[in-house]
Amino acid sequence: MRKLIQILLIAVIVAYVPSKTFAQLPKALLFGNFTYASPQGNFANSYNNGTGFEVGGGVGFGKTVLYASTGYINYNASNSGGVYFPNYKVVPVKIGLRRYLLLGLFLNGAVGVANQTYGSSSSSSNFLYEAGAGFKMLGLFEVGAAYTGWTNNGSSLNALLLKAGLSIKL
Repeated sequence: MRKLIQILLIAVIVAYVPSKTFAQLPKALLFGNFTYASPQGNFANSYNNGTGFEVGGGVGFGKTVLYASTGYINYNASNSGGVYFPNYKVVPVKIGLRRYLLLGLFLNGAVGVANQTYGSSSSSSNFLYEAGAGFKMLGLFEVGAAYTGWTNNGSSLNALLLKAGLSIKL
């Protein structure tokens, strides 16, 4: 009887300990999104919309993921009152946190640098922030919305971003 109890105890430990140990290993996240940007405020007076992409990856424990991303958005100039504005290109480089809440719903926030090119000769790099939410479906697809802002030559530029793409949690 004593041998049986010892064997059962060893079997329980062997079955229980690895599952708890592996549950604490960090998870990896890889994602790529198509992005549609709608300029807000004064930025909308000169630009109609923007399109681009974002790629990134992260690592986290449980429901919180630390991630880094970069991408490209090209804002299309409007012809406002006969005044020509060249296209505005932004390459954001961000680091942030993503927190999964329930059933695939997540919140995220990030800070970084907006590397900007205005026309063919003017460029700058400025602080950028972003906050948003999204929903992951079927463990592979995600959709989301975010609000982002940065400055250029003392002007505040803001945009509402709509994102859709793939997200793989390893």
